[in-house]
Amino acid sequence: MKIAVVIPCFNVEHHVEVAVRSVLDQTYEDLDVIAIDDGSTDSTREKLAALELAFPGRFTWEAHPRQGACLARNLGLARTQGEYVQFLDADDAILTDKLARQVDLVKANGKPDLVVGDFLNVFEDGTETTIKGLGSRPWMALIRTQLGTTSANLFKRSALEAIGGWRPEQISSQDYELMFRMLMNNATVGWDPHVSSLVLKRLSGSISRTGQRDNWVRYIELRRAMRDYLQKVDRIGRAEEIRAADQYLFNAIRVLAKHDAKRAFDLYDRTMPESFVPDPSPATTSTYIAYFKLLGFRMAERSALALGWFKGRTRTQ
Repeated sequence: MKIAVVIPCFNVEHHVEVAVRSVLDQTYEDLDVIAIDDGSTDSTREKLAALELAFPGRFTWEAHPRQGACLARNLGLARTQGEYVQFLDADDAILTDKLARQVDLVKANGKPDLVVGDFLNVFEDGTETTIKGLGSRPWMALIRTQLGTTSANLFKRSALEAIGGWRPEQISSQDYELMFRMLMNNATVGWDPHVSSLVLKRLSGSISRTGQRDNWVRYIELRRAMRDYLQKVDRIGRAEEIRAADQYLFNAIRVLAKHDAKRAFDLYDRTMPESFVPDPSPATTSTYIAYFKLLGFRMAERSALALGWFKGRTRTQ
């Protein structure tokens, strides 16, 4: 079974060689590997050219004007062959047995449309966090952001083509928007319960770290679309997922309020059901919930901000 590997690149001169070599070092060898440079202005293209010379016949690349990672992935998809596709962000890496193990899983489980892998978030300060998937409950995993991530997963080509591939206009939450459309199209899901990828969390230069306000708005709008879809197709059977979606939406709106309170209040009014009451958590204390029940979301948030300000003043005096 041939596996296509698509690596979109933009200004990753310090990372791309590690990403490409992590693919070429795989124990699984039936690969069709391409990198799509998306208008880099650093030495990324020189690094790609050197890699092509170092691995003739095993690695190729193309250069294109800047159009975004989603379009680069679609271009790579069109340029490769393979029943399944590994998309690898160029600042990530995959462990040497990832593709062999996931191909075995695919063959043993009826060739699912999506394989979800666990992964390791690696931060620039050296700290690491393991992110576990929830592949046995795909809709809950989608809502809770536990359906893997771009580099950890393996995608069936026909399932991608059936939904038109990646959406170029999607600036953030790209993989979860893609997988949402896959699940709406009745995609089958397998789970690889092993850490298979290293995902670098850069402080700058990555989509997830830029435009925080707009990223949270897109996160909220996407999770609201997920919840609304489940309410439409199976309100009773998916009641647990719908409740979880409400809680995740509420938490995200609270985060957005720190960046743009006016937009957060508007989204709360348009998104949350009147009967909603938040669950207790370290950030949503019993005091906050009491304010919420008595005064509503706006006043609870304003009270929380005011109390936080007074606590901060007390500590610094």
